[in-house]
This record gives sequence, structure tokens and C-alpha cells, in this order.
Amino acid sequence: ADLRSRLPKLVAQAREASEDAKAAEKLTIWGVDLEKENEASDIILLKFIRAEELDVDKAADRIVQTLIFRADCQIDGLKDAELPKCYQGHDVISGYDVDGRPVMISRFGKMDLEAVFGDVEAFVRYRAKLMEEAIAKLSFKKGEPEELTQVHDYSGVPLIFQTSQVKGAVSAVTKVFGEHYPETKGVTIFVNFPTAFAKLFKAFSVFIPERTLKKFQILGENDQETLFKFLPPETVPEALGGMLRTPAGPMSGPCKTLSVRARGNEEMPLIKVAAACTIQWELRVCYWEISYELYFYADGASEAELVKKSDAMVQATDGIVSGEYVAKGPGELKCNFINNGAWFKSRFCLGRAEQKP
Repeated sequence: ADLRSRLPKLVAQAREASEDAKAAEKLTIWGVDLEKENEASDIILLKFIRAEELDVDKAADRIVQTLIFRADCQIDGLKDAELPKCYQGHDVISGYDVDGRPVMISRFGKMDLEAVFGDVEAFVRYRAKLMEEAIAKLSFKKGEPEELTQVHDYSGVPLIFQTSQVKGAVSAVTKVFGEHYPETKGVTIFVNFPTAFAKLFKAFSVFIPERTLKKFQILGENDQETLFKFLPPETVPEALGGMLRTPAGPMSGPCKTLSVRARGNEEMPLIKVAAACTIQWELRVCYWEISYELYFYADGASEAELVKKSDAMVQATDGIVSGEYVAKGPGELKCNFINNGAWFKSRFCLGRAEQKP
């Protein structure tokens, strides 16, 4: 209540300190007018208070500085800004994690590191634009998620990734986000994380507070089984072992997951239909390879119909395998995944099916 009563004065302070703030019709944070008393503004004010460990005076000062920062850097206009080519194609903001937090995925392996990290100001604007787009997916309603989940993919990143240039750009972003995006970091998941980096992180983790440490998940290569405990497979890009296609494919619904033991086979029920229809289906193995047989079990039939059989081992690099089947009546479509190519390692597979509209 004390912080809310100060808001008119805080907004006035920001306008006095910045010509851009003075010229703006409204000063907002993440599209929310803090002077309007509602759920959204309450939640944002609480973020600033919690970030300052309940020190209202410090929270008030941070709000003023954030209003100035957003006006001076024209943050509200970033959503319509076009990124330079070197920043395009590396990031996906796709759906929500298992706890309902918006997901932002960044892949560093194919970046031109010198171009991306060489201009610190451009790099900060690039990351701020992504942050604004992800935060726009938050509802700012009580009882609903207030944070983001970020995924950083390190596949293809050289071990000399931590150059001074990179460190400078990352430090600048960390400072900006720490000061002006309080309490927005939910979980950060590092996937395909190099073993050398993982060992360094483990060594330094003893100095990180437990509350902060819980916000980081370090996954090695091909650990989709753990990744999908945090993110539904349909929100994870195909290149990372998920089922999200770019451009979007005909299907977007939930996926089923299945671990297939070495030298074994496992059956995945995909869909039951009550009448004649066309079924569209998608399958994949997340790492290494698998064989499969797709069957339709018609109600009342003595034998299942073989719909499709893999001609050879399907590789993870093949991505999503898909097709259609015309069911002549009610029944169930199932996939039998066969892991005969492995002596010791299991395979992790995904599948889904739905009636074609």
C-alpha cells in the first residue's frame, strides 16, 4: 500500500529525469500502467519489492529507474523492431512449460559469435526484445505463473565460447535484466551442455544460494527424457528432439513419450476412433535410431492391419516421420517401436495422432 501511494510521485520523478519519459503519453512496465490499481499492477509492484528484499524505498527507486530505462531505450517499440540478420533464426518462444510458464528457447551453436556478441548495445536490445515477447505471454493474474522458463542449447558451441567479447555482452545483459526485469526468471535449462562447462558449473555451484541453484538445470547431450519433465515435447523444436516444426506442421497437439529398452520393443497407443475417418500421425526417435511398425486394430477384426513399417532404421536426424491413414471404421492406431540396434542403451520416442479435420 505504501509503494502504491507513491506511484504518482515516482512517475513524475521519471518524467523529470528523462526527456523521453516526459514526452511519453503513458509510462508502463510490460504494458501495465502501474498507476491503475488492478491485479497486474499489484503483481509487478510485488516483484520490485521482493527483488529488494521488502525494502520499499529501494523498490521505489528501482521503479523510477526502470521507467526511465524503458522510455530512453524505447523498450515498448522493440516488439515491432526488426532484428539484424545475425540475430535471426536462433530463438523460439513456444508455448508453456509443465507449470504454465512461457518458454523461450535460444540456440547458440549456429550463431556468428563475433557478429552476435560484438556490438554490446545491439546484443542487449536483441535479448530485451525476446524478453518482452516472452513476458507478453504472462497473464499477470493472481495464482497464475509470473516467471519465464528459458532453454539455452549449447550443441555446436566451441569450448572457446567464453571469449572476452562474449563475457562483456553477457555481463551487460545480466546487469540490465537484473535491474529492470526483477523476479522474471523461473527456470533456466542448459541442454547439450559441454562436459567441461558442466564440471565448472558444479565446482562453482557450492557458492550459489540453494534458492538460486534450483532455478538452473544442467542437461547433457541427448537428455530429452529429462527435458520433457519440464517442457511438453510439442513445445520443443524438432532440432532439439521435440515435435515443434518450423514452419508449423499440420499437428500441434500433445505427444506421448516412450522409453524403449535395448534389444526390446514397446507399444505406444496413439488414438482410438469411433467411426470411419482419416487419421494423421507423427513419430520420432529423440536420439540415435529406432525401427517402427504402425498398426490399426479395427474393432472386431481378428488381425491388425499393418499401416506402415520403417524400411530402415529411422535416425534422430531424420526428425519427425509423418503420414495419414484412412480408417474404414472404429478401431485403434498403435505404434510398435523396435530397438534392435542397441546392445545397452535405451531409445526415447515420441508419437501423436489425431483425426484430420
